[in-house]
Amino acid sequence: MTALTRLAVSILILATTYAGIANGASISEAIENANRNEANTERDGARKPDQVLGFIALEAGDVVLDYGSGGGYWAELFAGNVGSDGKVYAHQNAGERFDSRKDELAAQFAPFGNIELLPVASGEPMPLADNSVDTVMLSYIYHHLHQAEGSGEEFPAKSAALISEFARVLKPGGTFIVIEHAAVDGSSRKESAGWHRTPPETAKADITGVGFEFAGEAPEIFNNPEDNLMNIWFETGLSGKTTTFVHKYRMPN
Repeated sequence: MTALTRLAVSILILATTYAGIANGASISEAIENANRNEANTERDGARKPDQVLGFIALEAGDVVLDYGSGGGYWAELFAGNVGSDGKVYAHQNAGERFDSRKDELAAQFAPFGNIELLPVASGEPMPLADNSVDTVMLSYIYHHLHQAEGSGEEFPAKSAALISEFARVLKPGGTFIVIEHAAVDGSSRKESAGWHRTPPETAKADITGVGFEFAGEAPEIFNNPEDNLMNIWFETGLSGKTTTFVHKYRMPN
């Protein structure tokens, strides 16, 4: 990337960041929200929420599906960013693990007033209406989706069905955000999944193949020249330090 290109992209990110502030709740206020879980705030240095939220560019009143929300890192940030008129669905995999912590999560999210726990059994459709969501987030989950035993170099049918489900609930023009540990392009699905990574071009081909339009990539938010993209990051001291891609896809109008 040339210096001129980097400058142009930086201006674009700043523009979207300030658009998010102008049209929605303040990004800085969302990050500084005292209701956020302490364990989540401790991850801010690695997750860089100011830059990621600026790239996503939510607006006040938006509806967000945080798929695989887990401990609610992004759900809490989205809740502050979309404001009291917005809504965040914190998806969880239904089952014993969720049942054991649902009360804890409900208490954690209650002060925000606009986060709803959304437990869904694997393979079941989202209990959400068609065209009802503005943004879907998929953070560090795609490496579990792009490969399955016996699928070879094909996008697994079960994963394609899930991405199609996201397309169903998104409004025309709605956005799908994918954050993922990058694998070196050209690596096989099995090899990259073994590293708990995804090649960016593989994700792009999969998701556009389901009907989304590629709408851009956040440049160099998570770029580590010491990461060779061919390692199991949690075994090589790169937890929180991987080169990571942030893609934005859009539902056609």
